[in-house]
Amino acid sequence: MNENVGKVGRPRDPAKDRAVLVAARRLLGEVGYQQTTITAIARRAEVSAPAIYRRWPTREALLEEAVHGTGGHAFPGPTDDLQADLVTWTRIFLVRAASPAARAGIPGLLADAVSEEDRERLSALQDPVRDAFSARLELAARNGEIPRAVDPSMIFDILSGTTSLRGVIQGSSGADEFVESLAGALYVLACNGAEVSAAVEGV
Repeated sequence: MNENVGKVGRPRDPAKDRAVLVAARRLLGEVGYQQTTITAIARRAEVSAPAIYRRWPTREALLEEAVHGTGGHAFPGPTDDLQADLVTWTRIFLVRAASPAARAGIPGLLADAVSEEDRERLSALQDPVRDAFSARLELAARNGEIPRAVDPSMIFDILSGTTSLRGVIQGSSGADEFVESLAGALYVLACNGAEVSAAVEGV
């Protein structure tokens, strides 16, 4: 069966997608969440508002991708040193959370995520990153670096939540010390997965 049967319209132009996302990020940093409207984004990106709505169903969906999407960047590849890799992941997360776009966008997006559909959309944006991070920990378990009892999803949530809060509130202030400290704590958690799981279950 032909996969294209039933599909209508022109294919998306990746260059326009990138222009819209870049415009959204820049406007968030310059004028804030409330003023980053579809009209303003369309004007900055030099595309039409209908073209934006053909790509993203709502303003919130567009801003979520601008703030939480990967931006086309590849995930960090694994090395033979899990602790060093955790430093790399932590630094990437903090840099993104401390960006002007994220500091302006994250509080507004969280406040506007009132429905289950909103929350599912936010979660779906995180899924590829969560999967890549979990794959690194699973590789470490297979290589005997850490116990298999570790819960990658729990460690990812700590990484994501802690860097988001720190980035939004304090930006990049004291970034080096924070990154080393958090990465070290994540490494300890990864190395003591069974004990942590037992402690959590006992609470």
